[in-house]
Amino acid sequence: MASGTTEDKLSACCLTEYRPLPGTPRGQIIKFAGVDTYFIEGNDQKSKGKVIVLLTDVFGLVKNPRIIADEVSQKTGMDVYVPDLFNGDALPSSFLKDAPDVPGEKKSFGLKLNFMGKLLTKVGPWMIRHRQGVTLPIVERFFKALRAERNASRIQSVGYCFGGLYTLLAGGPLHLADAIVGCHVSLMNKTHFEQLQVPAAFACAQEDDYFSDSFRTEAQQILARKSDIPSKFVLCDGTVHGFASRPNPDNPTIMAAFKQANDLIAEWATTHL
Repeated sequence: MASGTTEDKLSACCLTEYRPLPGTPRGQIIKFAGVDTYFIEGNDQKSKGKVIVLLTDVFGLVKNPRIIADEVSQKTGMDVYVPDLFNGDALPSSFLKDAPDVPGEKKSFGLKLNFMGKLLTKVGPWMIRHRQGVTLPIVERFFKALRAERNASRIQSVGYCFGGLYTLLAGGPLHLADAIVGCHVSLMNKTHFEQLQVPAAFACAQEDDYFSDSFRTEAQQILARKSDIPSKFVLCDGTVHGFASRPNPDNPTIMAAFKQANDLIAEWATTHL
């Protein structure tokens, strides 16, 4: 295991982020388990051995997940890691320029057509390159290395959108995580909830095509039947998919929901790790 800072990557992340969160990342980029990883060390000695891992959305290891990692570490006192699951091949977050920002927002036909074009020409091939058969081994290797090389005794996995699937898998039969939090998760099905074996919390958007009201209700019912496993669903008003990782800093309602998601992550970690 080699480690070291890469200052140019810390600087470059701020240039490529669409509508970045305020602040400057305080952590460092290390090479861990074979991937570039953002790492922020916790300040609570009593929490050593307790680790939080953020699994990002399709936009990867740019500025926002680093700022989130810093905030979560400050709230919990724990070490936080954000691995680059895509080896530098993340989608540009500028893709969000054509996406709705608030519930019920209508887009022109031209913008909708442009968005659909991006889905077909960019997202489809990207999803093939980063299919489960490629990404899951990276996730498994990373979590196992945390226990073997960083003496992590308890791990909470936090997944955003794309990373939500792998957080659910980490909390299931793979036995990689001891607790999980999903933020506007996607790509999953009811089997992933049925197979959960650890305390699980979810920060959900008011309007989310990837985790609909009916699906969320079904997921809640599945976990409610698991009486021995704590679960919690928080529905954040005034939000759409992406609010917990790519909020609009100029919208107070969305930023309040963003804080609510970070508070949930911290609460779940301090309670279940």
